[in-house]
Amino acid sequence: MMLARDIATEGEFDVRIRKIRAETSEIRSFELEAVNGQLLPPFQAGAHISVTPFPGVTRHYSLVNDPADRSRYLIGVKRELSGRGGSSAMHTQLQEGGTVRIGTPRNNFALRPEGEGRRLLLAGGIGVTPLLSMAQMLASEGQEFELHYFARSNAEVAFRDLILESDWSHRVAYHYGLGPPLLTEVLQDILSGGGHSVYLCGPNPFMDVVRHCAETTGWSDDKIILEHFSAEVPVLTPGEGEFVVRLAKSGIELVIPSDRTIIEVMREAGVEIKTSCEQGVCGTCISEVVEGEVEHHDLFLSPEEQDSGRLIMPCVSRCTSRLLVLNI
Repeated sequence: MMLARDIATEGEFDVRIRKIRAETSEIRSFELEAVNGQLLPPFQAGAHISVTPFPGVTRHYSLVNDPADRSRYLIGVKRELSGRGGSSAMHTQLQEGGTVRIGTPRNNFALRPEGEGRRLLLAGGIGVTPLLSMAQMLASEGQEFELHYFARSNAEVAFRDLILESDWSHRVAYHYGLGPPLLTEVLQDILSGGGHSVYLCGPNPFMDVVRHCAETTGWSDDKIILEHFSAEVPVLTPGEGEFVVRLAKSGIELVIPSDRTIIEVMREAGVEIKTSCEQGVCGTCISEVVEGEVEHHDLFLSPEEQDSGRLIMPCVSRCTSRLLVLNI
């Protein structure tokens, strides 16, 4: 009998699509496995992988399954009709039995070390995906937690079977169709009991409400850990905020119009720069600033890194000075 071996690959590799399932009218789950029966690279709860459904398009999706199960990766993809095509490609172009290229897991949303008190996992819609992995890991370790799943309706609950078939399903509470002020009241009730930490993932408006409620019920910022889908990119208005980007290594100068991003202009000029999410979250396009005043709009750099003015995420951030010089 052949023993399963680890995939030693670092970076990117191909996996087989074992199963595709409609979780809701908008969300599909994709179960991925190694092409040669190997064990997939290890990961911790809260991790994500990059997926390239076709060349030139890469998106990031949280891993749903128990980190102890390395025979597969399970992800959930919500189809965004107003997006840039990545989720639509996942829904329409990938087929069971086919292959797709992914990256090794990365984690910017890891569970903190053990401490006193319960962990609160608060999910808004598709934001439940990394929290389900956390729930499985915490349950296996005998840790105290609650998962609160906020969705528009019962029909919009993804990974229902995974939850119901688990031995921790009694720790999951469902909240449907809540909007302010009722949402605020429910959140305050959940958060008023205190605990070790709050893990939060979902649309930005939902997370803003949760953070406000957490602060008003006595939670300190260091106890609130969150995962963003995308940064709040600036509204680009024609005729306002034009500047010049100079690429120090090549001497190329590019005018960045008020309604275009730095990445868009560089790409059109034939300047190669690696990108992925193009939403200020993944950190792929991070660049060194030689000169200029950066207007940060990303969610990747720490406050200290942003304050230093030495780094920029050119997919979403801009410049308040006339000239921005990058070490490219």
